[in-house]
Amino acid sequence: MKFVKVQFVYIDMDYLEYLHEIEPEIWFDKEDENYRIKPHLGILLNNDDRQYVIPLTSAKEKHKDWEDVTASWYRIYEVIDITQDLVRKNDIIVKIKNQDILKKLEKDTKNNYRQRILSVLDMRKMFPVDKRVYQEVKFNINSKESKSDKQRMFLMIKEYNFLEGISDEIEKKTTKIYDKQIKKNKVLKFHCDYRKLEKALDEYKKEEK
Repeated sequence: MKFVKVQFVYIDMDYLEYLHEIEPEIWFDKEDENYRIKPHLGILLNNDDRQYVIPLTSAKEKHKDWEDVTASWYRIYEVIDITQDLVRKNDIIVKIKNQDILKKLEKDTKNNYRQRILSVLDMRKMFPVDKRVYQEVKFNINSKESKSDKQRMFLMIKEYNFLEGISDEIEKKTTKIYDKQIKKNKVLKFHCDYRKLEKALDEYKKEEK
């Protein structure tokens, strides 16, 4: 798989619902209005010139126990000083265990710093798309936007900057995940069935015509 660029996209809700009915590992919540503006990371291309996106999952309590990096996911985070930076009630805050981060902090103030988990990029849940089922996110912040819209956009900018720095790693790991499933013809737990979803996209195209 070839990572072309870091690009956030909004996925068509009808398409997400369609995929969810075929593959339960695709998360879909019809009742959640915020899910309509939930970004996904794109675009990946496999050898058949298919486009793929990877979902960004909002930070949750369960992610406190997750590793920052594995073969399957990345915890996206920012390092904050809890004596200086604003910490909100629902923020997911964890102690810093990553030695690479700790080495960069001043010894005298090291205990003041934490990781604020912003989201999780779960590469196991990637799924195929085409141009009819997604819209590219444009980073645009102006004074007319609501506070919540601005906060959402600021969050995406933080996520974008984080992910842009590891795009090569994402490409290697998604390629390994995808190729392993296709070659062994075995779908591991918590992974999407990529062959099934590619077939589903092809069928969706026919229905749209």
